[in-house]
Amino acid sequence: MGATAILVRPWFWQRNIHEGLAQLLAPCSMIYAVDLDSRALENIPDAHHNVEIRKIVGDLRSPSLRLPSVNGILMANTLHFIPEQEAFLTRLLSIADRFIIVEYEQPKPNRWRPYPVGFERLRQLFNEAGIARVEKLETRTSLFGGTMYSALAERS
Repeated sequence: MGATAILVRPWFWQRNIHEGLAQLLAPCSMIYAVDLDSRALENIPDAHHNVEIRKIVGDLRSPSLRLPSVNGILMANTLHFIPEQEAFLTRLLSIADRFIIVEYEQPKPNRWRPYPVGFERLRQLFNEAGIARVEKLETRTSLFGGTMYSALAERS
């Protein structure tokens, strides 16, 4: 069997994000797409590029949501909605050692990003959870204003 990954809030980029991830994974890998909105998950196929996509309707903030152990987690535009970011990441670190995060480089909260996670804050969160390797991969100007970044966090 190939790799397993959790894709958090897949509705964000609709089809593109799960298709892009599936194309990067080896055949027979599996993606778990997790979202609160079951309608968003309905738009995602059950497989792409010989990679199975299992859909989980659930609230990632809930400790009662049981997720399988996976090789990695891709989270796009998620952390800035989570008030208890340290506890959230600690829980996810129990099921994965590798993360790709896409977030806004924004210092102050607003109604669209109530709990901002700029890159330095992200590094701090992972460092406090025992993850030393946190590196910024790329930055881009957002269509909605400001700058977005992607980062890799990995347990050594």
